Amino acid sequence: MIEELKLLGLTDGEIKVYLSLLKLGPSTNSPLARQAGLQSSTVYYCLNSLIEKGFVNYIKKGDRKHFSALDPEDIIAVLQRKESELQQQKQRIKKAIPKLKQHQNVLQDRNTAEVYEGFQGFQSTFTEILRTLKRGDRYEAFVIEQALDEPKRLKLLFIRHNKMLKAKGIKLRLLAPERMRSVFEKLYGKHFLRTYQQVRYTKEKTPVGITVYKDTVVTNIEENGRPVSFKLTNKKLADSYREYFSSAWEKARP
Repeated sequence: MIEELKLLGLTDGEIKVYLSLLKLGPSTNSPLARQAGLQSSTVYYCLNSLIEKGFVNYIKKGDRKHFSALDPEDIIAVLQRKESELQQQKQRIKKAIPKLKQHQNVLQDRNTAEVYEGFQGFQSTFTEILRTLKRGDRYEAFVIEQALDEPKRLKLLFIRHNKMLKAKGIKLRLLAPERMRSVFEKLYGKHFLRTYQQVRYTKEKTPVGITVYKDTVVTNIEENGRPVSFKLTNKKLADSYREYFSSAWEKARP
């Protein structure tokens, strides 16, 4: 029950006050503080917060406030109101996005550097590729041997990403170490590799994973068991990596 109330956005103190008020019925601050086992000042703070969240209401009798807890059956109505507020906020944000993009465009020609840590950060670099590239575009990537040890969710991410590339009509050229040939074919299947991406294998080793698209270079490493991605936006750098990739591609074997 406590966990469910936390899901509704209530703090531990607010939960104690709300449950105590349910048990007591309409009450003033002092009896409620004794029931909840909290200081009066803490209860007062929690009550004000619960009132704002719609879980408590009050009436004044003389100079004193008598507080009542929201009937549990009415909690759904509170959630529905929150959903309505979230939808309104979502619409406001949608309308603000074009203005935010205008600010972004002012800086688009400048060089930028960003760091993404952890699985979510690593995943966001793939999302950025899908958002940036259009149908008919192509990008390149170097795979490292450490990819053999990738956890299952990373492998699933690659499979989903490659399928989305095909759906969007985006092409991928992949250079991988020769010893990964059998691993790729076993993991993805020859049909998958032929259908979703171009792969060639090379005896040359790349110390880090590298992805090149548009004017962006993403370098992927592993640090303390977590993926870390460095995203650099610089046209000259991207062109240099792309030229190096093309040279290695010509020497590699299908």
